Amino acid sequence: MNELPPIRAGITDEFGVDYTLPVFGQIAGLGDRYWEWAHRHLSPKFRQQLAAARAGERWPDSFPIFARTWLEAQTHIRWQAVLALWGTTLVALAVAGARATAARGWVASGWWVAGFLLWTLVEYGLHRGIFHHEPRSLGGRQFHFLVHGIHHKDPWDQTRLVFPILGAIAIAAALFAALRALLAPGPAMLAMSGLLGGYLAYDLGHYAWHHAPCRGGLLLFLKRYHLAHHFKDMDRRFGVSQPLWDWVFRSGGLRS
Repeated sequence: MNELPPIRAGITDEFGVDYTLPVFGQIAGLGDRYWEWAHRHLSPKFRQQLAAARAGERWPDSFPIFARTWLEAQTHIRWQAVLALWGTTLVALAVAGARATAARGWVASGWWVAGFLLWTLVEYGLHRGIFHHEPRSLGGRQFHFLVHGIHHKDPWDQTRLVFPILGAIAIAAALFAALRALLAPGPAMLAMSGLLGGYLAYDLGHYAWHHAPCRGGLLLFLKRYHLAHHFKDMDRRFGVSQPLWDWVFRSGGLRS
């Protein structure tokens, strides 16, 4: 089948968006209200009503984005797939980079750590500069919704929390091209491996902040820190895996 099966009863919010119909096509009707709508998260009661209406569907705990099932399937990513893909890739890059680098082990490790730290800055820059830049065009709003708006709209959707793989591949390719333009093959591969290690810490940590108990210590602090971004002030606390660059750029600091 090419089309999602229809749902009997409509569930509409105060913006006029019907969550039993594909949401992507309804973004145009929001106009300048899009930014407010995207950051008005669904309440637990609303999610329960939606799940009841979608009982028996393939993704009953999510609202539909696209009408075509093959497109809709691309929006549902499980954390295990992210771990398998990027975990394998970073190990392969680390091995290949170490073999291509004539330096001793501590130098190779330094390149890996440098890549890891680079990711923390990339994470902050993407989140603050792109994901939280308010779009003014319809295309910009649709793009924003797919890469980040969906998460603020429904932060408890388990299969739409880690970053979409196709988008991650595009970003990874651009970052590796930049590293390769600056570094020799060995250091570039080692730095990219470290960068992917940082990315995994970000994406899997992000999943944990929303869906794991994180009792006590650093994990609980980071969970509270990130949830404050969602439910207290979306214009602060852009670091997800750590608050380092929030502290540097004074956009959140170390308090949760």
